[in-house]
Amino acid sequence: METRESLEQFTAYLQSINRHLRSKVFDQRSNAITRVQWLLLKHLVRTGSATIGQLAVHLDVRPSTMSQMIDRLEKSGLVRRGSDTGDARVKLVTLTEQGRDLIRRTESQWVEALSEPFERFSEEERVQLLNYMRKLSEALPKNK
Repeated sequence: METRESLEQFTAYLQSINRHLRSKVFDQRSNAITRVQWLLLKHLVRTGSATIGQLAVHLDVRPSTMSQMIDRLEKSGLVRRGSDTGDARVKLVTLTEQGRDLIRRTESQWVEALSEPFERFSEEERVQLLNYMRKLSEALPKNK
């Protein structure tokens, strides 16, 4: 099988898994968040806090668009704006406990949604799959 054909199949499988996960979590909520909002929340989990400008650069959107997104997430209780302790002029966006809880619950639901299909693999197949996924992940270019 050609490399391109293999990659097309691989991405199709990834998209199928992603659709399954989204449908089990995001589509079930009346107050569903968007994919970009999810990426923003996950970035805040990793960084702890960020300015609107930093978030806009990270997600490649205009600061005004990011500001509107933060407004919606703040209204939902998932993030809050606060002053930087080092410079009160700088406003930092951080996750609220409700935002952290949303991340934990969502990731737990994803694990649950994949547990039965994952159990269909033998122990050896699971180890191989995880090793291949780790190897692929480590081979990806690192964002600066």
